[in-house]
Amino acid sequence: MDRLTVADVLAATGGRLLSGNKQTSVTGVSTDTRSTTNGEMFFAINGENYNGHDFVSQAKDKGAVGAVISKTNGIANLLQGDERVCSLIEVEDTRKALGDLARLYRKNLRTKFIAITGSNGKTTTKDMVYHLLRNFKSVTKSINSFNNDIGVPLTIFETNSSHDFCVIEMGTNAPGEIRRLSEIISPNYTILTNISPTHLEGLRDIEGVTEAKAEFVENMDEEGTLIFNSDDNRCTQISQRFCGKVIGYGFEEEALIRASNVRRNDFGFDFTVNGLSSVALRLVGKHNIYNALAAISLCSAVGIRLEELLDKFEDFKPPPMRMERQTCGDIVIIHDEYNSSPLSMSAAIEEFEQLPVPGRRVFVCGDMMELGDKSEELHREIGEKVAQSNIDIICTVGAHSRWIAEEAISNGMPRENVRCYKNSAEISSLIVSLIRNRDTVLIKGSRKMKMEAISHQIENFFQGKS
Repeated sequence: MDRLTVADVLAATGGRLLSGNKQTSVTGVSTDTRSTTNGEMFFAINGENYNGHDFVSQAKDKGAVGAVISKTNGIANLLQGDERVCSLIEVEDTRKALGDLARLYRKNLRTKFIAITGSNGKTTTKDMVYHLLRNFKSVTKSINSFNNDIGVPLTIFETNSSHDFCVIEMGTNAPGEIRRLSEIISPNYTILTNISPTHLEGLRDIEGVTEAKAEFVENMDEEGTLIFNSDDNRCTQISQRFCGKVIGYGFEEEALIRASNVRRNDFGFDFTVNGLSSVALRLVGKHNIYNALAAISLCSAVGIRLEELLDKFEDFKPPPMRMERQTCGDIVIIHDEYNSSPLSMSAAIEEFEQLPVPGRRVFVCGDMMELGDKSEELHREIGEKVAQSNIDIICTVGAHSRWIAEEAISNGMPRENVRCYKNSAEISSLIVSLIRNRDTVLIKGSRKMKMEAISHQIENFFQGKS
C-alpha cells in the first residue's frame, strides 16, 4: 500500500477526529485484529456475529495507529493515557467509510483495474487473467473470492503504484451492490462472464439478476473496454449499454475472440482461437473454455498478442474445489464443492457425462442456495437432467435437493440408485460404504452445505488403497 495519512482518511470518509494527529502516517488498513500490524488503520466493522468495536483496544495493542468507529461508547477514554497517541475517527457508517477511503486511494493509483462480474466463473476467470498477465506485467489480484464491500476495498489497499494491473471480483446478492463496488473500483476493464438464475432471494428473477449485474456500466471508464460472453444474450444486451470499446468472446460466429475445433483429451481440452492458434487447457469442464476466452480477450485488449499466450495455460491450476480432479487409490473425486447454482450444476453434470470413467458415475449433490420462490422448480430441473444423463448413482444432501431426487425417479432413474440425506454429516458417515473401486465421484453443492466434509471422508478411506 502507498502511504496515506490520517488527514487522507478524514477527507475520504468525512469523519470527525476525536483524538490523534492528522499527519500520522497510515501504512495499511485492517478489519481483523488477527492480522493487524504496525502502522495500520483499523476499521471497526460490525458483522452478523461480532461487533468490530469490541476489538479496537486489541487493534491498538497490535500496533494500529488509529481506528475508524461509528460510535464512541467509552472507546475514546479507553484508548487515551498511552504514550503513543491513537488517532480515533468517528463516522456514520464504518463499512461505507472503508469503501470511501478505498475509492480515494484507487483514484491516486496509476494502476489499471480489471473488474470481473457475472453469475458463474468469476474466480476462475480472475485467476486465469492473473496467470496470463503476470508473464508480461506487474499485477495483483483479490485473494480467494474477496468480492464484496469489505473484500474489494481490502484488495485495493493491497495494490500500490508499482502494479500495472489489479484483477478484482465483483459479487452481488442484492440490488445496488455492483453499483457500489464499481463506484469504488472505477474499472478500466470489465469482464462479464454470464447471467443465470443465482441469488434469487435478493434479486427476484433472471431480469433482476441482469439489472443487478449491469450496474457496473454506470461507473466504468468511458475509455475502457467491456469484455463479455457474446454467446449469452443477456450479456450481449448489457454490452449495448456501454459506449466504450467492447470485445465479445464465445463459440458463435459473432464472437471477436472465438473458440473452435474443441477436442477433449486425457488432461482437459485443446481448442483453436480465431482459427489460427491452438491452446491446451488442462482443466475439467468445457465451461472453462469460456473462462479462458475471457482471459485471452483481456490480454488482447491490453495489447498482448495471441501467439504470446499459447503456452501460458499449460501450468494453470484451477482454484480449489472447482472441478478439481483427485485420485484416491482406485477412486477419482471431482471436487466442485465451492458453490452451486443451476447453471454451474448443469455444466458439472454435462462434464461428468463426458468424462471417461472405468467404473460407475456417482453424483453427490447438495442444495443450491438463495433461489427463493424458484428453488423447487430449479432443483427439479436438475433432477430431470440427472435422469437423462448416464449417472449411475445420485446421493442428495439437504432438504431442497430432495426435489432433485424425486424428479430423477419420476423421470425413470431406478429408485434403488437414488439416496437422500439430511446433511453432509449424515452422508459423511456412510459415503464410503456406497462407493466401489474404480468409481468416479462428483461432489457438488453450495458452500453452506459443507460438501467438502464428504470428500474428506472418501480421501481418508481410499487414499493409498489399490
